[in-house]
Amino acid sequence: MSHERVIRAGEPKLPVICRFTESNYERVGLCGPEIRAKRLGCSHTSARIKLEDAINELDTKDEEGNRLGPLLSSELNWLNNQIHLLDHRKGEAEKTLARMLEDAYRTGGWGRKGKDLIEAENRIQELERAHDEYVERIGGLRDRIIIEIDKLIESITGGLTLRSDC
Repeated sequence: MSHERVIRAGEPKLPVICRFTESNYERVGLCGPEIRAKRLGCSHTSARIKLEDAINELDTKDEEGNRLGPLLSSELNWLNNQIHLLDHRKGEAEKTLARMLEDAYRTGGWGRKGKDLIEAENRIQELERAHDEYVERIGGLRDRIIIEIDKLIESITGGLTLRSDC
């Protein structure tokens, strides 16, 4: 979600206005494609597609007899949606803060607007903490998928191993 961050420059660190789109601000921008392709927590990643492909390979059941594929797929879908929604909310929160900073600078109202500015910055931090929680949760999902794939391989191979000392 760092790509939503509005760039600030000069003193007193005002938001940089975008030259291309009126009433918009320059942003940090997306990570490079090679990084984005591996980060499960990025909103604009292809990594979650790979995770979904891994889930689709699972045709196993948990201890209660539930098929794991649909359960894991449902969790991934929910996390995917939450990350996308959070990304949009952070973009809006960043724009709101940028407008507030501009307004406070124009009107010389740093003192009057100080509390509102702090609240807007805190809101962005809350969104970033929520994103960290989703990243942790999707990491746990990835780990569970790997464990289930290992179990599936074990059941197919019957515990066959490769040894280099034979």
